[in-house]
Amino acid sequence: MGLPLIRRKEFLKKVLPSHPQLRFSDHVREEGVLFYRAAQEKGLEGIIAKHSQSVYEAGKRTQQWLKVKTRLTQEAVIAGFTEPGGGRNYFGALVLGVYEDDGLRYVGHVGTGFTENDLKNIHETLAPLSREKCPFPREPQSHAAVTWVKPERVCEVAFSGWTEDGVMRHPVFRRLREDRSAREAVREKVISSRDGG
Repeated sequence: MGLPLIRRKEFLKKVLPSHPQLRFSDHVREEGVLFYRAAQEKGLEGIIAKHSQSVYEAGKRTQQWLKVKTRLTQEAVIAGFTEPGGGRNYFGALVLGVYEDDGLRYVGHVGTGFTENDLKNIHETLAPLSREKCPFPREPQSHAAVTWVKPERVCEVAFSGWTEDGVMRHPVFRRLREDRSAREAVREKVISSRDGG
């Protein structure tokens, strides 16, 4: 873990067995912009830019490894859900937040991108977590009645940008993140491809 990334990759290449479900990723040097554009063209979520001399720091986010996304996505804590409207079943929208300075901050509602199966499964997951009190320091405005939940479950949304007051524009639900704890849902830092990404 204390060796530079390039050295660890040299060892990995030698010991990694040939297997159809395992694939070694070569280190791309000096062609990061081309690699990023190829990921965009293939519709991939993005790339990870890793400093060649970085050590492996288990469980830590560092500036040595950066996500460079081809589209904006955000992991968010589900803080509640609104009553369904029209012909929709289960719920209307999820009320979302991220952790900032050890507190939960509201970042918007997401009401699109769900399949009927998503609506049912998410509702079944959230119903046992319901609670009376809003988990945000200040209750956000909503156009429908909200059922608040313990802020334990995390989802991922795609969106078009941030408003001045820190709310996501045009969020679309992508998936639940079973592999993330609520405290890991922090505001993603955006690295623009114009900035050398």
